Amino acid sequence: MDGKGGSAGPGTGGGAGANTAGTTGTSGTGGTTGSAGTTGAAGASGTTGAGAQGGSSGGNTGGAGASGGTGVAGNGQSGTAGRGGTGGAAGSAGRGGTGGGAAGAGGTTGSGGRGGTAGTGATGGTTGAMLDQTGNPLTGIVNTYTGWLSTAGSDAAKLTADRTLADNMITWQMPHGGWYKNDKSVYAAPWNGSDPRSGWLGANNVELGTIDNGGTVTEIMFLADVYRRSSDTKYRDSARKGMDFLLTMQYPSGGLPQVYPARPNSYSNYVTFNDDAMVRALGMMDVAVRKATPLVGDIFTTDQLTRAATAISKAIDYILKAQIVQANVKTVWCAQHDQTTYVPQGARSYELPSKSGKESVGVIAFLMSQPQTAEVKAAAQAAIAWYKSPAVKVANTAYVSRPSSSTDDNYNPIQPRTGSTMWYRFYDLDQDVGFFSGRLPTDNPPGTGKQYDIMKIEPERRYGYQWGGSYGTGLFTYTDRVGY
Repeated sequence: MDGKGGSAGPGTGGGAGANTAGTTGTSGTGGTTGSAGTTGAAGASGTTGAGAQGGSSGGNTGGAGASGGTGVAGNGQSGTAGRGGTGGAAGSAGRGGTGGGAAGAGGTTGSGGRGGTAGTGATGGTTGAMLDQTGNPLTGIVNTYTGWLSTAGSDAAKLTADRTLADNMITWQMPHGGWYKNDKSVYAAPWNGSDPRSGWLGANNVELGTIDNGGTVTEIMFLADVYRRSSDTKYRDSARKGMDFLLTMQYPSGGLPQVYPARPNSYSNYVTFNDDAMVRALGMMDVAVRKATPLVGDIFTTDQLTRAATAISKAIDYILKAQIVQANVKTVWCAQHDQTTYVPQGARSYELPSKSGKESVGVIAFLMSQPQTAEVKAAAQAAIAWYKSPAVKVANTAYVSRPSSSTDDNYNPIQPRTGSTMWYRFYDLDQDVGFFSGRLPTDNPPGTGKQYDIMKIEPERRYGYQWGGSYGTGLFTYTDRVGY
């Protein structure tokens, strides 16, 4: 709930005194700032005081104090405290009493109401309920770090193995705090001080960190888990540097690019939903703000947690503005969007601007992990309705990748399968028609470009990329259960 300022008490009336107009009451003091809370409580009411009468015939009552200001809505994590109420107007002077009684002095101004306690929850000025998160696909997107934890031996043996990996991991962290999209095997040995730590370079040959393929997010959560079990602050400090990297890379609009610093003349600078990059980073920030395992205790500073809450709020605003509208109906998202215009963008030559049947699942899952304001709920439900549309889903069909051992170039991965439902990875922006794309004819090697028949794109792209999948099926298991 939003915090609201308490109502200020009316000013007290003037007592009998000299036959002069009452003096102006002093202004009410500003309300104290409401503390952030999970649920905004109403600010306490100001003290009510009726104006005293003037001389024997009774003076006029003092003017009412102004109400306290309403607390601004929370951002989903910590609300802004309500402003203090302004002072009430001065009471008018009492009328002169009969028998020569003097006029009462003017009432003093009522004190301002206290600022309301900040509310949790939503952009748009209202709070929203939280959905049960059991089964939300976002959990699996965020918690990939668990696959890097040791499973061998006793707890002590597991920690020893994980500390070795974490020690090596810290050496691969770049000065800006980020990591490259490394496989776990990279951390089998420490950085030797000379090999490249990133496959991408920015201006002046600076090595770039990334959130692609779980980069940086996985390392932060792994280090946090090791710190939780070891209490060794070197793991905490490295995780904090990683969090600063994520907070720094966010655009003012709220979107997160694939890399930081910028990658010259590259699609990597677009806001990136591709491979769940942005929603994974946001999901990790949400775990941090909630102080859920493994991001517990003092793994991050109070300032970092405050900035993370703000980052989530800004990102939600970006997501809502970037949602693709087709024929005046909200649908889903592209894998990349422009950071200022929100327009869908392509990436590699065969990744064209589109409505994404794959990446939009993660965006929906993230929105459903946040307080369900009217705006957030409407965006999520519109996207779910798009997935369920008969024009979008392909019934009794499955996407079955060609076995890696096969060289059959006549193999069609889109196959009939009773009871299965398939969604294309890419749909046209202006119609619900799935498409595929080879490399461009000008590429090396050359390709066939955009096609509506998968068998018309060159085999290298046909079998070297995932063009469809049962993307909505797992999502519906969760959304149906919570009534969406």
